[in-house]
Amino acid sequence: MLSPNGLRILNSLGVYDKIRNKGYHLEAAYIKNETGETTDVYYYGHAKLYGYPGLRIYRQILIQELLTMVREQGVTVNYDTKFTHIVTETKSNVEFAFADGSNESASLLVGADGIYSRVRRHLYPDLVPKYSGFVAVWTAIPISQLRIPPGFERPLSLNTIVAKPGAFIFGPQNFEGSEVMIGVQRRFPEQDRAEWERMLAAKDELSDFLRKDAQDWPDIVQSALEHIPQDDLNIWPYHAVPRLDKWASSNSRVIILGDAAHAIPPSAGQGINQAFEDIYLLASLISRLSADITLPDALAFWQTYRQERVDKVLELATQMNMRRLPPAEQAKLPPGTIWKDESAISGEGGQLRWLYEPRLDEHVAAWIEEMQQKSVSSKKAYDKSEQA
Repeated sequence: MLSPNGLRILNSLGVYDKIRNKGYHLEAAYIKNETGETTDVYYYGHAKLYGYPGLRIYRQILIQELLTMVREQGVTVNYDTKFTHIVTETKSNVEFAFADGSNESASLLVGADGIYSRVRRHLYPDLVPKYSGFVAVWTAIPISQLRIPPGFERPLSLNTIVAKPGAFIFGPQNFEGSEVMIGVQRRFPEQDRAEWERMLAAKDELSDFLRKDAQDWPDIVQSALEHIPQDDLNIWPYHAVPRLDKWASSNSRVIILGDAAHAIPPSAGQGINQAFEDIYLLASLISRLSADITLPDALAFWQTYRQERVDKVLELATQMNMRRLPPAEQAKLPPGTIWKDESAISGEGGQLRWLYEPRLDEHVAAWIEEMQQKSVSSKKAYDKSEQA
């Protein structure tokens, strides 16, 4: 899911126009009860409120467009090498090794290598991602399989039906809207990585997981479960990375970002969008390094600013997870635990403006101006001391 904060970055880089017609545009995700009544709305985007509708697009389509663009800039992308570890790091350089026995060096090594990041081991050798207690199982079906009742929004948008068994999520995911993602999210005991992999291969078990308590779902869900294509069945245990003190090494030559630094459960649809914010802000700062703007200072500002936003996104994702619990469990939770968009229900909208309109360039410009002013003041103070 690409939302306005990520799409705004892609648009500034010339990517948006290349992908906008290769995915499914949607604005609201409707949260409904077992009778089909809309009880809440969550905006994954909104052209009028936030400048862009949300865009559901296959990951490989986006990756291919990005690959084409970086290659046009003369950037080489290698797939035949696997990073293993950092060999040495100095204040100006980092040397790292690959599985084939070769070594390379660079002035910066950026680890955007996911929740099980190998690069992160240089900073945190013993860190283990934390399981959130939730798992999703999903697949894709033709939209023609759904018995869509009167009252459902047309064209079909993303919907979450919250009923006795939990949350059932479905929505179009290709450009034509002919294919629909269907899935369930439930609490589930933690497993080790080998067991998660075994479950992924056990398609019959995943089908049973989807169909569990099928009689307690409304008819539209039952129609989705009548034929489950097993080849596309997937399981996603929601993991997160504990809050980290540092996203860069002590010499500032090894940096982690995206899921490697702050893996976010997918409930708010912000994983890839927050990664785009990470790299866009980081690139903006690195491009402005000078005698007044040092790399350690830039990285400190970068992490502080990004961590504040990530913390808010994590809180939002947790509220969305609680929103998808069965009603009986929701009733036991204290006030404020569950997401509710009061502005959407009242017709005003805009409750997610903090998320979708971050004004990254303005924050970078303001910080650089502050640092330059500090530098000027320091030089004046130094000159006065010399004169004295």
